[in-house]
Amino acid sequence: MQIPNLTILTLNTPNIKDFSAARNKLLSDVTTDWALFVDSDEVVSPDLEKEIKTQITNPMSTYYSAYRIRRLDNFLGTRLKHGETGNAHFVRLAKRDWGSWQGTVHEKWVGKGLVGTLKNPLLHTPHPTLSSFVDKINKYSSLAAKERFDSGIRSSFVQIIFYPIVKFTHNYLLKCGFLDGVPGLIHAIMMSWHSFQTHTKNYLLWHQK
Repeated sequence: MQIPNLTILTLNTPNIKDFSAARNKLLSDVTTDWALFVDSDEVVSPDLEKEIKTQITNPMSTYYSAYRIRRLDNFLGTRLKHGETGNAHFVRLAKRDWGSWQGTVHEKWVGKGLVGTLKNPLLHTPHPTLSSFVDKINKYSSLAAKERFDSGIRSSFVQIIFYPIVKFTHNYLLKCGFLDGVPGLIHAIMMSWHSFQTHTKNYLLWHQK
């Protein structure tokens, strides 16, 4: 994929402990006007490529300084249309000086200026196997727990017990994850497990201290 005046940036994620720092380092080396972040488990669809090219090369379309892009997850052979990932949008395309990435994990690109939304999605296959999903949850929950600890946020016994239940109810029932069949059920359970791990690890960090 080659678009004039655009740099495509991809993280090599296995050993990263601070995702914002890694993304900001990549961003600091950009010399083109625009930057697009695409993770190693994401694919830019042909329609999205055409739309990006139109937006950043058409003088009438540079009204925005950044763009949100919808991300469609493929999990266990099923395109998840519901749950917390069913309508997920992230700022991934922006002018290089628009802002910076914030957050150790589950980071966000934050800046000043108008943000538009593109119509076509990024195609995302984050968990090719269930075991890879378990491994990622273990890593990300540790990072999230440490980030909360460093920020002075404590997880309580009540949060350990009830937040995973709330998380599952939100994803599977309120966000209609059940409409994605068995993969939707498994995904909702795994995200609930992520919540349990994060709050438990944060609780343990405070008590070890």
